[in-house]
Amino acid sequence: MKTCPRVLALVLAHTLSASVACAQAQTPPPPRKLIAIHAPQHDPLFIDASSIQRRGDQIVFKYLLDVLAPDETSGVPSVWKSNEIEASIDCIKRTVTVRRLVAYSGRRGSGSPTAVHSVMAAGAKPAAIAPKSTFAYLEDHLCTTR
Repeated sequence: MKTCPRVLALVLAHTLSASVACAQAQTPPPPRKLIAIHAPQHDPLFIDASSIQRRGDQIVFKYLLDVLAPDETSGVPSVWKSNEIEASIDCIKRTVTVRRLVAYSGRRGSGSPTAVHSVMAAGAKPAAIAPKSTFAYLEDHLCTTR
């Protein structure tokens, strides 16, 4: 059987591009640089310092919130899981916009992702930051450490 060089080149190019795409998909995310946020009477809260981007009065960042979840067999809250949330805060307007949430099976974003949810609906508007809320603690840390 004779193989046409053009067909062989196309197959090779397709295989190579699929291999590159697969390798890129398997590239692990950069390591997090977690900073614990002082938040009295609150679940453990961390900012990923490696994700912080300042754009004028806006700060785009990711934070992790560890939550005590119910055990699958007993239903009693005894298993720590975490949520990684991508958000932005406007330090002047004192508003927050949440963009994406990834739930993890372990503390501090460890374990495997169990859910991904994008919350940027068309026409979504920033929300005011409520006093003593998770976002108030994050705002206090991010907007005062410029």
